[in-house]
Amino acid sequence: MISRAFQLPTSIITALFFFGGTYALPADPPPSAIKDTDTAISLPPVSDYNITVIGHAGSLTSPSLSQAAQKKKEVPGGFTLQNAGPMHQGRVSGMDDLFQNAPGLVMLSENEVEVSKVFIRGSGVYSEDEPVGVQYLIDGLTLNQADGEMILEDLDMSTFKYSEVYRGGSALQYGALGLGGAINFVPCTGYDAPGCQVRLEAGSFGFMRGQATAGGVVGPFDYYVSLTGRYREGYRDHSEESTELLFGDFGYKMSGNLENRLYLIADKTDRQLPGALSLQQMDSAPKQAEPVAITENFRKDWQYVRFADKLAYTSDSLEADAGAYWWHRNAGEPNLYIPNVYYQGIGTFYADDFGASVSGSTHGEFLGGRNIVTAGFTPAAEREVDAYYANDSGRQGAPTGQDIEWSLNMVLYAQVQHYLAGKLSLVAGLQAAWADRNFNDGFKSPAPQDLNQSHNMVFRTLSPKIGLLHELNDKDQAFANFSRSWQPPSFDDMVAFDNGPNTSQTFTPLKPQRAWTAEAGARGEDNRFKWEVSLYHSWVYDELLDGYNPLTDAEIGGVNIARSYNQGIEAGLEIRLLGSNFVNDDKTHSGDRLTLRQNYTLSDLHFDNDPIYSDNRIAGVPVNDYEAQLLYDSRSGFYAGPNLHWSITHYPVDNANTLFAPAFALVGFKTGMQLCKRISIFVEAKNLLDERYASSVDPISADYANSGTASQSAQVFHPGDPRSYYGGVTLSW
Repeated sequence: MISRAFQLPTSIITALFFFGGTYALPADPPPSAIKDTDTAISLPPVSDYNITVIGHAGSLTSPSLSQAAQKKKEVPGGFTLQNAGPMHQGRVSGMDDLFQNAPGLVMLSENEVEVSKVFIRGSGVYSEDEPVGVQYLIDGLTLNQADGEMILEDLDMSTFKYSEVYRGGSALQYGALGLGGAINFVPCTGYDAPGCQVRLEAGSFGFMRGQATAGGVVGPFDYYVSLTGRYREGYRDHSEESTELLFGDFGYKMSGNLENRLYLIADKTDRQLPGALSLQQMDSAPKQAEPVAITENFRKDWQYVRFADKLAYTSDSLEADAGAYWWHRNAGEPNLYIPNVYYQGIGTFYADDFGASVSGSTHGEFLGGRNIVTAGFTPAAEREVDAYYANDSGRQGAPTGQDIEWSLNMVLYAQVQHYLAGKLSLVAGLQAAWADRNFNDGFKSPAPQDLNQSHNMVFRTLSPKIGLLHELNDKDQAFANFSRSWQPPSFDDMVAFDNGPNTSQTFTPLKPQRAWTAEAGARGEDNRFKWEVSLYHSWVYDELLDGYNPLTDAEIGGVNIARSYNQGIEAGLEIRLLGSNFVNDDKTHSGDRLTLRQNYTLSDLHFDNDPIYSDNRIAGVPVNDYEAQLLYDSRSGFYAGPNLHWSITHYPVDNANTLFAPAFALVGFKTGMQLCKRISIFVEAKNLLDERYASSVDPISADYANSGTASQSAQVFHPGDPRSYYGGVTLSW
């Protein structure tokens, strides 16, 4: 098992030693510690010589963290710049490791090493392990499938230097379709991470992870390559998995204003799925797997490769870029099969996605004030071929379904930011979107009731945005905005296997989900404090959820809910409690510090006078989510401190609000140290109080209120890991 986990990283470690020895790297710097740019510095004459140190400017396609921070002055809404540096102080595995203490993001995980669901403002409540409602990008190029779904496990979070989180209408400028917004990952380049590095991690339940990276600058070229292998036996039965990930980007600077960058991602994952448990099973025996998950070998295996290219131009008054991408995926997913009842069984598919992006932003004077004009176009297309078979104890049986799915999106957007007076600006934008969903049913069944389910649906819309942004000073801003969001249905929303005899796939035409959102907030930093807060309310129409038939008490798959509303609070606060306790600050070196970071997210989602659910809370999203970390950092490279993740209240798992996921509080601790210039170590403990809790849930629509004990037997809870420990070492040269 160990060799399988590390078969890719170990294959290049030796090579890295040979070609990486010429690059010098400071001891294990996180991306936050790496300088933003290098410039030419002329030193005073020494004897008869003038000494000039020559470096290279940073990347134009992947800007530095300090450059990205300037965007705060242009975003009249929820926006978080998440530095990846703190992630490297502990285990580096999934998206929750990257987005520590990021307000507005609620993340659930079925296996505790990868995030399976991400909620921003309640988006994608019923998506299973392919979340929708949020646009994901790398350097502004889309990662989502064309129908909106996303597989987060394709990303190696350790290859990013920071991320930009645009919540709600702030993401219209990226062509985002959905209520949640967008997350733009910005990767390391040769300018950020020169040299070579090997990182090895191990921990509880057979967790092992190895990563080897190399990066540098050679004349106008720069490169960054990372190869990662991860293996985990798993806490629960039937939960073993292994993942191999390759990431690389290669830049070429034609001039100081023009740069091209090529991106490569490849990964392979083999994962067993233990299934969900009832609340009683989770409390009494959380290690167990759902029995049918073992007998029918529930799992998810896939291979993925992605190529992308981006050209960026920057001058004093103009920023422009153009890019394109293609990716391919093969996947197999053995799932539940019950003869004459449920026909999904073993699903296999392959898909190809194509997309492009063209955007530009200009700065100039107009109508007596400064203006920033942004415009862009983002087309995307996907072709997916699906086939389904009976699951015969994990083996492929007779065919039960077959289809070809086409998804097409065209998004055109424009935005103007006009400074009315001083530092008060008005932001107005408009997004035009066109989407096509074509389903071609290729299953030929002898049953007469299995009619051809082929459908073609075309959607189009206009989504406006208007907002005000007041720059109180160079670091503080207050904002308010009003925007419209629009989300066409995905194929997972519209295509399902119905229960019943001789039934294959059925197609349910659905409407796009629409919402109007009002938001107000502020952000800033001052000496010892850094803070941000957003309050929002969304009026949602035709929300995409799962429904059920009250006459038969059976779930019926995707439906449009006529009216609902989402509202909430997204707040973050960082306080430097103490500074220079044992080591004095001076002008060139910072002293030690004690920092408290905390964030709170309220997700209050409700039906609005629904004929079935009345004003019930929408199931599946934690309502009150709080995170905190108290960390001591020393100038010598030592750090230590506790952390807390507290789901403050229980939240419903069914829309009838009769079944709830219990509240929980997870206490952890991490510590680490820079042993020498080239070696650093860390140790991290999670769930120190050994709490039993649900790390993820599968929300259900059926009304269990009149079903006696049925609600308690619903298998919808995924148990989280008990007390666990992780450690690692990083070698740099």
